[in-house]
Amino acid sequence: MPSGGVSTAELADLLAALPFGHRLWVRGMGRCLYPLLRSGDAVRLLRCGPERLARGDVALVRHGPRLAAQVVLSTEPWVTESLLGGTDVAGGELVGRIIALKRGRWVMRLPRPTRPALFLLQRTLSGVWTKPSSRAVFRHLRDLFSGWTKPLRRQFVGPLEIRLVRPDDLDALLAFATERLVVSGTFLRRQLRDRWGLPQDRRVGAAAGAFDAQGHLLGFAWADDYHQEGLSLDGFWVRSLVVSPKVRRMGVATALVRCLVEELHRQGADRLQADIDEDNTASLRTFSGLGFQPAPDALTVATNQQWDAAGGSKRLVVLVRPLPA
Repeated sequence: MPSGGVSTAELADLLAALPFGHRLWVRGMGRCLYPLLRSGDAVRLLRCGPERLARGDVALVRHGPRLAAQVVLSTEPWVTESLLGGTDVAGGELVGRIIALKRGRWVMRLPRPTRPALFLLQRTLSGVWTKPSSRAVFRHLRDLFSGWTKPLRRQFVGPLEIRLVRPDDLDALLAFATERLVVSGTFLRRQLRDRWGLPQDRRVGAAAGAFDAQGHLLGFAWADDYHQEGLSLDGFWVRSLVVSPKVRRMGVATALVRCLVEELHRQGADRLQADIDEDNTASLRTFSGLGFQPAPDALTVATNQQWDAAGGSKRLVVLVRPLPA
């Protein structure tokens, strides 16, 4: 997905064209470094070759059109993983070394002496997180805490308006994207101008938002054509569903997807599809509760193959909801 440019593929090409020694901040690589970074946070890239990296460094690696910030586990052979573990896709092209992380105003530099500590941290976290039982315990505790705080959060946030995103919501959308989304402001601005924000008779795709009384965006989802991102998958797909922690477990995700379903049905689409990480139980519950059903095996296989070729490492569950005429 895009980060700081029009598309991820274009961003990857831009970074690869930079001379060695060049440094710049790149946003949207944080997912592979969770929980240190969120999806929309930034990393500082030093453009360099593999001779500048060692075990314990954080590398920015390109797999097809996708970019990932991952911990180097070995240089011979070349092996990298996300901070919480997971199988890397072979043949990734090194873009450079990550020398700092930025989350809001907080900046953490990654000098060479941190290599052993970061390597041990990755080994420890991946050893725990890759166990299904550990992930289940974490999600159970998170759900308990979220449920306990829900009345207080609901009172603090106040009423929310769930609706399609309009062109005059651009500032709120960009502010939300800076903290929560992988996609770039350039991409969102273009999509809103050329597709999502058009009048009804010319609108293509859809974006839905959850707005508080002050107009701040606290949840966002969009559905569009995968061909824009270079994947050969037909039809409309839910491409993002992100809800701020302060409004989780309040039905916001369900309302956002329902808004997309209604708009795509109005546009005449015959179905809406979604591809979801197999361990994302919350999203699987949300979509199943809205009538999404497992896709045919052929579509599931094709979708996973497309993402594998683009650098994905997790198995995706593909769901489909027919939209009858």
